[in-house]
Amino acid sequence: MKDLISIIIPLHNEEENVPPLVDTLRETLKDHQLTYELILVDDGSQDKTFGEIKRKATEDNRVKGIRFRRNYGQTVAITAGFDLAQGDICITMDGDMQHDPEEIPKFIEKIKEGYDLVCGFRAKRNDAFLRRFPSRIANTIAKKFSGLGLRDFGSTYRAYRTSVIKEVPIYGEMHRFIPIFVGMNTDRITEMPISLNPRLHGKSKYGLARTFKVLSDLILVLFFSSFFTRPIHIFGYISLILAIPGFLILSWLSMGKILGDLKIFDYGPLFILGIMLCLVAVQLFTTGIVCEYLVRIYYMDDSRKPYRVAETTFGKPNQ
Repeated sequence: MKDLISIIIPLHNEEENVPPLVDTLRETLKDHQLTYELILVDDGSQDKTFGEIKRKATEDNRVKGIRFRRNYGQTVAITAGFDLAQGDICITMDGDMQHDPEEIPKFIEKIKEGYDLVCGFRAKRNDAFLRRFPSRIANTIAKKFSGLGLRDFGSTYRAYRTSVIKEVPIYGEMHRFIPIFVGMNTDRITEMPISLNPRLHGKSKYGLARTFKVLSDLILVLFFSSFFTRPIHIFGYISLILAIPGFLILSWLSMGKILGDLKIFDYGPLFILGIMLCLVAVQLFTTGIVCEYLVRIYYMDDSRKPYRVAETTFGKPNQ
């Protein structure tokens, strides 16, 4: 729908935050004369979150609610919001009221400048050190290896061009690294500073226990973003690194046996190491070849292209 803004908010046990959140958004969006829909996704809450959503939906038909049968996680909740969104621009934000709605017009302006994704980065964070330190490590690794140059991959306060985000496969707990997946389809990505409000109700769902999940997800995402269309490169690099020392070890032992009186069994552990390095290298290389075939089969489907078209133009045919 032209000029419609879809605001997607995943919620989990946020019954106290739903009424003030919806009221604040409605006032802000009305002040800026924006046409919008609010998509509130209840991710298996154990409290009365969905009851509050239904109450707000009866007051305003622009409020839409989804309730999951169980808790699936923030990534799935955001994906459900994207599936339901009808606007040209999608904005995701947290439901704890820490994201200031006054930033929304700024996000929209950035999208209208031609960007497909606008990420908010938390310029000033008041979180505890044990939460900021792992986040800083993950952001540094993601920034270095993704090539995007973003400062904050953890903030979910973002604006997307809907036609772009609906082409991006999102699963698992990958919502933190959606920009990397989007970066596989477009280079029109930027960021802008955002401010954070203090949480007034409820408890934070984040903790140090998520650090390992975040780092493991990051490694997987970086692999997909760098080698999804050319897996032979990564498997070939690793197999070459293993094959060279293995080949040198076996060559040295063979030359010593042929030209001298070297007894291979006197170097049993070294001989076994050389054999193992070469065998593993061959296995990795053949795995890369199999993955190459799988990628080719994947792209044989006409709906899956290794490129994305932003727009087209054609001249009028000659008379």
